[in-house]
Amino acid sequence: MTGVDAHHLDIVALAWSRALGLPDTALARPGARQVLVDDDADRVQFLRLAGAGALVGPRWALERAEDLDDDALSERSTLLDLTKDHGGSCPGPLLLAYTAEVGADTGESDDPMISHDLAEVRALEALCPPDEVTEAALSDRERWFTLLDDAGSPVAAAGYREWQGIVADVGALTAPDLRRRGHAAVVARLTTNDAVDEGMIAQWRSHPENIASWQLAATLGYQVLGSHTLATVHRSSV
Repeated sequence: MTGVDAHHLDIVALAWSRALGLPDTALARPGARQVLVDDDADRVQFLRLAGAGALVGPRWALERAEDLDDDALSERSTLLDLTKDHGGSCPGPLLLAYTAEVGADTGESDDPMISHDLAEVRALEALCPPDEVTEAALSDRERWFTLLDDAGSPVAAAGYREWQGIVADVGALTAPDLRRRGHAAVVARLTTNDAVDEGMIAQWRSHPENIASWQLAATLGYQVLGSHTLATVHRSSV
């Protein structure tokens, strides 16, 4: 596999098992679906990862999903239908991609001006559409690489946060009028390399229809290995 091997996949599976409250080895068997009843949950989650699956949520949701296959449960429309009488809200699946490789820096400059401060990230977010800001979630990261222009203004940023202690969750964002110039590739490469150098596997999450995001991820060597679909529900209805 490009970017990840069997050992790396085991680590990713461990991280997701812990995130979902499953036993550490729950996602080690491709073709099997793990089910966890959590009647205190305010969400229904379905994960696909390298052939394994997991469904977590309140009992009423799991009972409704019992006869549905993995393809159906990965769809936004399915989770909305399952949860509509419980106030269900589902933004749609996020594809999951990974790499554990350090790559050569990408971009026009061998010495880009980079900031690691949150202030520049927030300045960049103010220039971008709210839905893009939400998906990139850069303000929620812990380490940032923001490319600055000659005037010190932010052009593009990427960052990551440590997730489950072994995975680096990566996101990237570019100013709308400065796209398609390779700026995001510069900061996303620096971010990915930093995460891998810190001993983590880099994770890229984005909606399937975000073509620009997936073109960037492919350029950086990320490999799509699964998807995560989540519907929130009203806790009082559980």
